[in-house]
Amino acid sequence: CMVNLQHNCIDSQCTDTLQQTVCQERIETFRTKPIIHHKSTLNYFVNAYSIHNYDHIRLVIPETLREMPLRVTNVAEV
Repeated sequence: CMVNLQHNCIDSQCTDTLQQTVCQERIETFRTKPIIHHKSTLNYFVNAYSIHNYDHIRLVIPETLREMPLRVTNVAEV
């Protein structure tokens, strides 16, 4: 059984500290993309709703980690 964990950048307060030039066909363009500096924390997400064996995985996850799912109520604010 495998579980995919996603780092929680919002609660970890990760920041985009650098800008990297975007290349197209090995040629640098004028566009840039942010490079994220991830902080070393234990904040992760498990997307349990997409896992077919969720009931088994839920048994081994401590109850303190089983919070309500993240829900966006107002998409315009995001």
